[in-house]
Amino acid sequence: MGTQPRESDGMLIRHDVFADRVKTTLARAGLPLASTFDDALSSGVYVEIADEERLPPQAFLKWRVHPILQEHFRTVPHNALLSDPQVRELRIAQEAMNTAVIAVLEGAGFSARLARGERAGEVLVGESAN
Repeated sequence: MGTQPRESDGMLIRHDVFADRVKTTLARAGLPLASTFDDALSSGVYVEIADEERLPPQAFLKWRVHPILQEHFRTVPHNALLSDPQVRELRIAQEAMNTAVIAVLEGAGFSARLARGERAGEVLVGESAN
């Protein structure tokens, strides 16, 4: 006794295919990909579907730093974060990585821009630049 596929199953497949295309494009350009949901276990570009109910699919891309640097941030007092040299370096690296990610994705025909609001600092990517 099989179950009938739901319309939402097709949407999820489409979103998964989209996310895989984004990841493949970034990997072919030599950019590292974060491979796990847990940011303490992987670093690189993390791809997260923006909304599984929305078509065409979109994803947020976030640059995850290495766990060693994450540990450093946990040891720096909150009031010292803005003056910490590694925080400044991270900000510079994030800007450079976002620029690279956007250029690679736009060159491959995706739409890509910096996200706003609560997702500021991430890249929002869509299916096409047209």
